[in-house]
Amino acid sequence: MTKNESHKEILLVDDDPDYSELTRTRLEASGYRVSCASNGREALELLEREYQPNLIIMDIEMPDRNGLTTLININVQRGRRGEAAMPPIPVIVATGLQSEKVREVMMTQNVNGYLKKPYESEELIRAVKELIGP
Repeated sequence: MTKNESHKEILLVDDDPDYSELTRTRLEASGYRVSCASNGREALELLEREYQPNLIIMDIEMPDRNGLTTLININVQRGRRGEAAMPPIPVIVATGLQSEKVREVMMTQNVNGYLKKPYESEELIRAVKELIGP
């Protein structure tokens, strides 16, 4: 990237510190800026402080507010701030949880992608680029 190009911001929400570090490293090596939250509560606190990432990567199974509850809260929060008319922040759900019902509920919450853990780093980068570009 040239000096004048801005880095795209990604919010990574996952309670596994090893997974978060590995994912952050992969994304940063591809030119993205990454902020991490270890649970949904932390993610919502970041977003309440006017942090506007270009993409959210969200785990589902987390303590202190799981991913589904967090996605619902993000949509409610944006509506309260008058952002409901703005394009939603793209979301990729990255989880080892396998449930058709959970997947159906996720799709009602503006989820744009789904990655089943474990996945290859190329799969992650490809999904990110498809949603927000290089």
